[in-house]
Amino acid sequence: MDYDFNILYYIDIYKKWWKAILSVMLISMFLTGLISWFMPTTYVSTVTILSTGGGSSAGSGGSLGRFLGLSGLTGGTSSNDIIISILQSRRMSSDIRDRFGLDKKPGFKYKIETREISAGMAIDIKGSDPLLTEKIANFAVRDLDKINTELDITSVKPMVKVLDPAIRGTRSSRQIPRKILIAGLLSFLLLSLYAFFSDYLKKLKSQ
Repeated sequence: MDYDFNILYYIDIYKKWWKAILSVMLISMFLTGLISWFMPTTYVSTVTILSTGGGSSAGSGGSLGRFLGLSGLTGGTSSNDIIISILQSRRMSSDIRDRFGLDKKPGFKYKIETREISAGMAIDIKGSDPLLTEKIANFAVRDLDKINTELDITSVKPMVKVLDPAIRGTRSSRQIPRKILIAGLLSFLLLSLYAFFSDYLKKLKSQ
C-alpha cells in the first residue's frame, strides 16, 4: 500500500478535523476547570522531624545502626524508609481513626505524604478540616514513638525529634490552570490519534 506520510498529510488531516479537535479541547478544559473549582478545599498541615541518620547501613557500624540503636535491622534500609513504613501502616491508621473518631466522620478523608529534607523529613497531612489536619499531624509523630515502643523497633527513644510542630492547615492550591492545560493537551493528543487511526482504516478499506 502506497501511503505517503509527510507534513502535507498531517496538515490535511488537521484541516478535516480541526473543528472537532477544538470543540473537544474546549469542552474538556471547561469541564475540568468547573469540576476543579467545585471540588472540596484541601488543607495541609506539616510537621518537620529530624533524625541523626537517614543513610543506609551495611551493619552495626553504619549511620542507621547509630540512629536506630543497633536493633538488628538488615543493611540497606534507611531510617526514613522505616518511618514512612510506620506512617503508612495499618497500626498508624487505626490509631488515628480511634483517637479522632473518624469512623463517625465519614465525610472527612485525610492523606499522609512525606518529603525528605536535610537530616530529616517533613510529614504533610492533607484533609478537608484545617484543625483536624493539624491535630493528626502532631499525633502521628507521637504515635511513631508509641509504635516504636510496642514493637521495639529501635533502642533509641524518642525515635525522632520534632523541629517544627504542625499548625492549623493552610489551603492547598487547586492548580486549576495546570489541570486545564493538561486536559486540553490530553484531549488534543487523543483526538489526533483517533483522527489518524480513522484515516488509516479508511485507506485500508479502500485497497
